[in-house]
Amino acid sequence: MLQDFSLIEIVVYVMIWALIGGLPGFYLFSAIDRNPRTGARLGVVIGVAVGVIGNLTGLLIDPIAAVNSALLLWLAALILGAILVTTRKGFGTHSASVTMRQRIADLAYGLILPTFVIVLAIVVFPMIWNIVLAFRPIRLRDLPDLRIFSLEGFTFDNFDRVLNARGFVDTLVRTFVYTIFGTTLAIVIGLIAALVVKDEFRGRNIVRGFVLFPYIAPIISVVLIWKMLFNAQYGLVNEVVASLGGQRLDFLGVPATAFTMVILFQAWRYFPFAFLFILARIQAIPEDMYEAAKVDGAAPTQRLWHITLPQLRAVFGTLFLLRFIWTFNKFDDVFLLTGGAANTKLITIEIYDQLFSARNVGSAAAVALVLAAVLMVVVAIYFRWFLVEEN
Repeated sequence: MLQDFSLIEIVVYVMIWALIGGLPGFYLFSAIDRNPRTGARLGVVIGVAVGVIGNLTGLLIDPIAAVNSALLLWLAALILGAILVTTRKGFGTHSASVTMRQRIADLAYGLILPTFVIVLAIVVFPMIWNIVLAFRPIRLRDLPDLRIFSLEGFTFDNFDRVLNARGFVDTLVRTFVYTIFGTTLAIVIGLIAALVVKDEFRGRNIVRGFVLFPYIAPIISVVLIWKMLFNAQYGLVNEVVASLGGQRLDFLGVPATAFTMVILFQAWRYFPFAFLFILARIQAIPEDMYEAAKVDGAAPTQRLWHITLPQLRAVFGTLFLLRFIWTFNKFDDVFLLTGGAANTKLITIEIYDQLFSARNVGSAAAVALVLAAVLMVVVAIYFRWFLVEEN
């Protein structure tokens, strides 16, 4: 019941019903040429009234009943709008009474609102919930009876447990090393591949298609290929090594090589992404610049160093930022290759272990929050000192 909610839970509850009522109100009034902002305000009042009264009377305590009520509210607005548009009744003169700037603003709000609600539901809401969980002693068995936004049992023990855990700093440093080397190698290999296929030659389009294979192939398939190639007993690489008189090696099971292998896999798997960006930018460089350099007697390496690479600085910066963020959050590649064994455990695998092995939701949320904080610091540093903008 609403009277049992905490203050933060009441605020969230009211905001949800305000959105449920405000959206159809906005679009209904837009359809009949009345001020959509007035419709949104009226919809907010109706939505909040439905939610609060329904909860207080016990009709909307069940989540299914609440969802059905929201759908009925939207359906009623849709039917009413269809009737008014068909009968041409209830129309106003909003579009004729406001400026063009106001009409454009109303259209912009109408186009943005659905995306805003979706982002709010699948991005902002989980982020806020993760922050709340990070400060609560929640185990996996507590989830069925969990009050989502309650601050009951607020504590810093999760962070104390995580930050003081043995090996956490090593895992964080290893994640940085994996991210930096994996990102850099992917960009370097992508640059080399782009330089190879930028000029015309027979079968160039076919080669470009093959270059994209590691990126478009399903992750489970490419991981299986790597495991078969580097298997200690029957892997192709070890067969070649053995035929040359060398000693077989478990590349993915020995700490001396496993971490290097996951970095190489990261670079090989994602260099096509960098390749596409770099190739597109290279092809946009005016050919006159290269012709002028040739006339001045510049060698190919000089043209690369003084023309191509300076033109790619902004692309390199964007690629490094995107790949750094994605690689730092990477879980499936390393988990499928090694499971975090053989000195390859990353922060994302630590989150998985805290959640599903230790069954500690609070600690997993705390690790995720540390991960997000580190990324925010890195991104802030990049935008403050290393951002390269193209003129």
